[in-house]
Amino acid sequence: MHNTNQQFMPSKNPQLQSKQLEAKQLMAAKLLAFMPALHKLAPKIFRAVFLMLDRLLGLKKIAMYRVVDLNIPVSTHNRGNTSIKIRCYYPTSKKLKKTLVYFHGGGCVIGSINSHDRFCRYLAKYGQMTIISVDYRLSPEYKFPTPICDAIDAWNYINDHTETLNINPKYIGVGGDSAGGYLAGLIGLNALQTQLPAQAKVKPSFQFLIYPIVDMQGLSGSYQKFNKDLMLTRDLMDYFISHYVNAPDEVTLALVSPLQTKDISESPASYILTLGYDPLRDDGIAYAERLKAAGIKTYHEHYDDCMHGFISVTKLSTRAMKATHNLAMALNRFNE
Repeated sequence: MHNTNQQFMPSKNPQLQSKQLEAKQLMAAKLLAFMPALHKLAPKIFRAVFLMLDRLLGLKKIAMYRVVDLNIPVSTHNRGNTSIKIRCYYPTSKKLKKTLVYFHGGGCVIGSINSHDRFCRYLAKYGQMTIISVDYRLSPEYKFPTPICDAIDAWNYINDHTETLNINPKYIGVGGDSAGGYLAGLIGLNALQTQLPAQAKVKPSFQFLIYPIVDMQGLSGSYQKFNKDLMLTRDLMDYFISHYVNAPDEVTLALVSPLQTKDISESPASYILTLGYDPLRDDGIAYAERLKAAGIKTYHEHYDDCMHGFISVTKLSTRAMKATHNLAMALNRFNE
């Protein structure tokens, strides 16, 4: 990663969206519209639909040198659960310089290490990093702040077991898409973690945030604007948030809406992606601007013709496939 505080796109008056969402992504979104309203599905059914979507329309499975599943302990033992799973992707036999600890998207309600298995393989191969994917517990079974605590516990375990995991302890970053980007971003904000039963012991060396959720208040223009013909709509975000928080007023907490954090200067060197057709767009852009204003080395990339979740429709859309490859190349730049 270059040691400047520049970004991939102009910081002022960026072209927020092309005149129309790229055609094949729009087609995929309209195909989903024929299904029952996703925001009315029970979470357990939605999780199965989400996994099926990835298998039907997403990336092909890439072979790895080695993939290892491990059960690791967690400190918040809700309902008797004392462990979660992590999955380690080793793209080559040699020990790579850097590692990315990855948290999957899905609003903290859907998604798993299985739904993001193919994407993590892709990142490992083309990003040239060891990827460790975390299967944190989901809401509404495990509401705020359990997913955050699981993410911190996994982060601490990985840093405490670098020799066993065969990774370099000096260069471990965090990343994720959507809700996973939200969890990843919180790992580096130690000042917020004093309210939690788990705190990160080590600061990440970098963070890789793919269209992250950074504010659950739903006040931005893009949040209000995008509510049809997309994979992620305002109604769907409201569904995720209502399942995640214990009470509506929790959305004002900095741990739920980190854009509201008074000081984000603890954050590590950052990559952040925002999209033209995404309810999360405006908040993501605002977060990138705050990172830069705080003096964080930040690369902000913006795809004005893509929608939230494009990684799941790469079989249909050449543009989505190219965008996914560009993401892996952006991760690879942290090796520089």
